[in-house]
Amino acid sequence: MSKNQIETRIAQLYLALQYCSERSKTFTAGERICINQERFQWMHILDNETASPRPVSQSIENKLKEVSKLAVLHNFKPYYSDPFKDEILLLN
Repeated sequence: MSKNQIETRIAQLYLALQYCSERSKTFTAGERICINQERFQWMHILDNETASPRPVSQSIENKLKEVSKLAVLHNFKPYYSDPFKDEILLLN
């Protein structure tokens, strides 16, 4: 994945977690952990390109797609901005 694709994926995962927190409890605690693990692994990859991705399972990915559609449909903007976005910008 390109750097831009990784950053987009990190943002997508964050938005899904925020939508779940603020609007509808879509993900279980375990699914949220898996999503955060993927997120942090992508952040690690931005710093160390030799690291391997840690993608979520297909069932979680399907839920992520549904939540992304809902977020777009409802023009959802998270209450809190992504706290790691500034860190990603600093890494660049």
